[in-house]
Amino acid sequence: MPSQNVLPTTIKKLEVFSYFMQHGEVSVVANKLSLNKLSIYRSLHELEDDIECKLFIKSGRKLEALESANVLYHSVVEAKNILMNGITEAKLSSGINPTQLRVGTVNSLSVDIIPWLLQNYSKRCADVELLFHSDSNENLTEKLKHNELDAIILYGDGIVEKLPNMIVQKVFDDTLSYVTGKNSTNKPKQSELPITVDYLSKQKLMALKQGFGLRRLFDEIFESSFYEPMIFSEFSSIFSLSFSLKADDYGSLLPSRLKSIEKQLELNFYPLANQKKYSIYLVFPRATERTFQMRALAAECRMYGIRE
Repeated sequence: MPSQNVLPTTIKKLEVFSYFMQHGEVSVVANKLSLNKLSIYRSLHELEDDIECKLFIKSGRKLEALESANVLYHSVVEAKNILMNGITEAKLSSGINPTQLRVGTVNSLSVDIIPWLLQNYSKRCADVELLFHSDSNENLTEKLKHNELDAIILYGDGIVEKLPNMIVQKVFDDTLSYVTGKNSTNKPKQSELPITVDYLSKQKLMALKQGFGLRRLFDEIFESSFYEPMIFSEFSSIFSLSFSLKADDYGSLLPSRLKSIEKQLELNFYPLANQKKYSIYLVFPRATERTFQMRALAAECRMYGIRE
């Protein structure tokens, strides 16, 4: 005999029972729960066995509820309301708000995908507000793990792509370019294009701090060679870095897609030799995959990736 502290049946069986008590027709319940009629009959009979109490009598081809079923149904409704309230409170305590979606991003995405999402996401979820937070890959990943963010969009790397219990969706690919200030006196000559690691090793460079996805890509270029970069300054914002490039004859490696705003940034972009693509990913917990807020975010990220 089961312990009095153990629920004698399953929540799923109580759900089937609750639907039957509401609608009174096995065919209706089967349609609403996407089950066959036999499964509904079996669930109701197993519930009676589990709680050791007769709930129904057969009247022709129909089941009629006894008073015991009415008493149980009243308790199931109360328990369901309490459970749903508990689930809502648990989500709120974890920072999950049904009217908001907290999305972590890297600064460079404010040029393209963030405006796209701000413009298009509301068409799918008019009642949900997107809240963007900028930070490094490393910090964004940690905040996602600790429920401080609902999703992150960032440069892919070995860590991001292997995060446990996460959905990782590629959004688009990009490349890196060598960049200098518009008025720099140390611009590469035509004969020095595309830019090689040998050329980069002789330049005064600026870079993002460690922990940023773009810095990892920067380091990878030099790791595959025998050269050491001459890094004169490190930044925690790609735009602070970009504006600082105008101060002197400095260079850096920035996403090639920023070339679309090179006039505003007052920068020159030059292609790299042996160009390698890198990817931007949307990452979010597997547990939230089916929520309408997250489905809409994933859908808009897919639409951005296939835009012309």
